[in-house]
Amino acid sequence: MLTTCPECSGKLSSAAPACPHCGYVPKTASAPAPASAPVSASPAAPPEPLPALLLPSEEAMRKAARLNWSEWVHSSIWRLMFGAVILVVALGLIVLVFLLAIRMNDGRDRQGRRDSKGRSSVEEMAWR
Repeated sequence: MLTTCPECSGKLSSAAPACPHCGYVPKTASAPAPASAPVSASPAAPPEPLPALLLPSEEAMRKAARLNWSEWVHSSIWRLMFGAVILVVALGLIVLVFLLAIRMNDGRDRQGRRDSKGRSSVEEMAWR
């Protein structure tokens, strides 16, 4: 069951011996029983030495490096392809806009338009 810590207002389990945030020890929590030492033949035996640090083998290091490299390459390729598609689409839209603007402002189209009196827009400009 989760309760609120009275010291830091963090979430505290009723089974926890202390608050993980501030270290508050609730009154309802019993003190942990000390671990019994293993019985040995001689009471003054020296403690067992810690095991030596084992480094990974060269083959394991190369395998891990290949795995990391392949993950990086695959993720980079997809990002590059996605970026290239966006770039091509954006450039295509820009070219399309320019072609449309050129077509709309083409000189031959302006001369071909006539008003209700039969004059073209170019002739009307000269008339004024």
